[in-house]
Amino acid sequence: MKRQITALLLAGTLAIAAGLSACGSGAASTEGASGTEVTNSGAAEDNGELTEIDVVLDWYPNAIHTFLYEAIDKGYFAEEGLSVNLISPAESVDALTFVATKRATIGLTYPMEVINAANTDISVRAIGAVTQSMLSCLTTLGDSGITADLSALKGKTIGYTGTAGDEAIIRTIAKNAGLAEDDYTLMNVGFDLTTALTTGNAVMTAGMMENDEIVTMRNNGYDVVTYPYSDYGLPEMYDIVMVANDEAYQADPDFYASFLRACSRGFADMKASEEESLTIIMNEMNTDDNPLDEAQQRESYEILLPKMETEDAAFLSMTEERWQEIIDWMSASGLLENEVTAEDVMTVPEL
Repeated sequence: MKRQITALLLAGTLAIAAGLSACGSGAASTEGASGTEVTNSGAAEDNGELTEIDVVLDWYPNAIHTFLYEAIDKGYFAEEGLSVNLISPAESVDALTFVATKRATIGLTYPMEVINAANTDISVRAIGAVTQSMLSCLTTLGDSGITADLSALKGKTIGYTGTAGDEAIIRTIAKNAGLAEDDYTLMNVGFDLTTALTTGNAVMTAGMMENDEIVTMRNNGYDVVTYPYSDYGLPEMYDIVMVANDEAYQADPDFYASFLRACSRGFADMKASEEESLTIIMNEMNTDDNPLDEAQQRESYEILLPKMETEDAAFLSMTEERWQEIIDWMSASGLLENEVTAEDVMTVPEL
């Protein structure tokens, strides 16, 4: 995994060098990012002009990003002195790469990537959690014969994305379900997880997203059963987090706090009205290049809200304990070569 992330970061850095241009408040490919190096965190200029920043998303725009579009449309970022460009990544690692190389101010990425970055001395830091629990899960079909105890997986094939992280997740889950490694077969199906299930090539998959592939499969008539990783010995993980360049953050933490304040206001509006949120999704995110189905986005929205904020954890909140549990699991699974602590990967700005 260390080699994988290093190679991807190098590829991202080379992509940046190709030259990028500003994209406005809507979303565009990372090939359209501004490319202006973040030399400081960019507090608003004395002349009152807004500070333009690039925010690289974790994937194409969808319901989970509604709080950002709310904050743009309602002027919450502008009130904090910011003009925010939302950038869709060409590769899933772009958010971390662009922030690490100071070509974007904020990135939306995944906790395991942030921890791997610390493992390889790449200077990024999580500053807020977009989700308080994982969206990806174990998935099987209703007639598969697989039940919650997973014992029926013996002798069966499990599909996964091919990443070291997902393999470690399956190994941990299977072990805690009482299965030995030779009791089942792992099949690398890349991101074609749905086909692996529907064709019978795999009886279960790891990595499908509850708010995406699962919704699509059910809308297409499939009886889908899901099981959360945390029921099988995996630590509860944030699914998507916001990251900043550590050096830039240390130079001006108040700037990043202002960004998060606007995000929190956007999320409050996202929660307040499902219909307004759906209007924003379909008006601002639905394009010819990124076609969205309104019914699917509505279902996604309803799935996301209780995962983005819970009774015990406010939107964007994080704890060192949660991060350390993830780190400890990754270390025990052989995914880390160096010592990493929660202090190395996260901070909680004062809002």
